[in-house]
Parts: sequence; C-alpha cells; structure tokens
Amino acid sequence: MQMRHASDWFARSATVAVLTLFAVIAVYPIVFMVLSSFKTIVEYINDPVGWPATFRYIENYQAMIYRFNVPRLFGNTIWYVLLATVLSLAVSVPASFAFAKLRFRFSQGLRTLMIATLIVPAMTLLVPTYVLFANLGLVDSYISVVLIWAATSVPGSVFLLSSLMRAIPTEVLEAARIDGAGYFQMMRRVVLPLSGPGILTVTIFNVTVWWNDLLIPLVFLQSDETKTITVAAATIMGRFSSDTPMLITGLLFASLPPILVYIFLQRYIRRGLVVGALK
Repeated sequence: MQMRHASDWFARSATVAVLTLFAVIAVYPIVFMVLSSFKTIVEYINDPVGWPATFRYIENYQAMIYRFNVPRLFGNTIWYVLLATVLSLAVSVPASFAFAKLRFRFSQGLRTLMIATLIVPAMTLLVPTYVLFANLGLVDSYISVVLIWAATSVPGSVFLLSSLMRAIPTEVLEAARIDGAGYFQMMRRVVLPLSGPGILTVTIFNVTVWWNDLLIPLVFLQSDETKTITVAAATIMGRFSSDTPMLITGLLFASLPPILVYIFLQRYIRRGLVVGALK
C-alpha cells in the first residue's frame, strides 16, 4: 500500500514538474518582452535579461503610439479580422451543415476535395493570387486581405464544424421540420445554438492566425495607412534594428491580443474541442 502511494506521489510530482517546465518556457518570452520594453538601449546592452532600472521609463511605448500610430494599426487589424470572420462563417457554417446532415450527390467527395486543399502550400498560390488581384485593382486594398483570409480559412473551418454538426441528433432536426421550420429557421434555432462552442473555437483559431499573419498583409498592403500591427512590427525590425527595446515593444504590442484571447476564452476553446465527443 505504501509503495502504491509512493508511486502515485512520484507520478504526480513528475507531472507537475514537467507541466511547470513547459509553463516557464511558454511564459518566459512574454516576461522578457515586458521587462525589455522598459529599458533604454544602453541598459539593454549592459543587461539584456535583467530587470529594468525603473518601470517609469515609457518612451518605447510613447514612440510606438505616436511615431507608428498604434491605434490606427490596431483599428486596421481589428476591422480586417472582423470582416474576414463574418465572411468566413457565412460560408463555413452552411457548408458544414450541408456536408454533415444533408444528403446530395458527391457530398463526401466535395468535402474531401475541399479539405484536401489544406495540404496545398500557401506559397504556390501567392503569385497567381497577386496577379489576379492586381488585374482587379485590389492590391493595396484591405478587400484583398479579407478575401484571402476568409477563403483560406473555409476548408479548415468546414472540416471541424462538419465533424461537430454530425453529432447533432437527427431527431431534433426532424422535429424542427415537422414544426414547419425551413432551412434558415432550422439553422438559426437549432444548428447555431447547438454548434455555438465549436463555432466560437473555430473563430478564435482563425482570428489568432489572421492577427499573426505577416505574409499576406505584407504583400498585398503597401501603404502605411492600410498596414496591420504585425506588418508594422516587421517594419520596425528594418528601420530600427539597432533599437532592440523599441523592437521588442512593437512585438509585445502585436503579441498581446492573441494571448489575451486565449487567456479569457480558453474554457470555450476546450468546450468546443470536446463537445462533439461528449454528444
């Protein structure tokens, strides 16, 4: 009995130690960026990993806000992400429901073909997409970024949401049909409420990917007025490569929103990932 308790204690201790190690590895870069953002260039060179002399030194933050107009960059990024989210869900949710619950010819083949596009490298589509949008006059327009983000997110969203919607009881849908509910009423009153956690999870994943995306906005948005916060952070690396604290401050600005999203919405992410299995 004592040997069993000792074995359980050792297993729990080892698990806690490993999880603590992973937590430290994950949190340290954030702590490092926060501390470095309060340092001068000289202070950072002398002691890059130490604590700042004072937390009242906020010139790096002031430079980011006034020199790079961070409010505008945040506004651009939030607006593009919001539009891409609406467009992506407007296509993904009905398509997922159709693949999951409606029976029509070649449904599984179309679903497989759509999901198979996930393995296509994004770089192979970059040049033809740029030429297409250039001919349409959409280069340096946020519409190009929104369309690309929404289009590239649909296959992954359909893959996750259709798997979730298969768990919706067919009896519930049949009862709604008997009550006279049409397609759109069924979507609004039955499918959306039951698929809410999964839709939120897909949205969080997509928003995080779009927020951190550098390639698409960098290629398709060329003027400073249309840039996103991630592109601005990359611009700082080119213009102020010697001012490491300011560079780190820019990276901190770009990193905080996705981190906060995961911190405050992690329980919805877990619920969305397991809801299909629980049902």
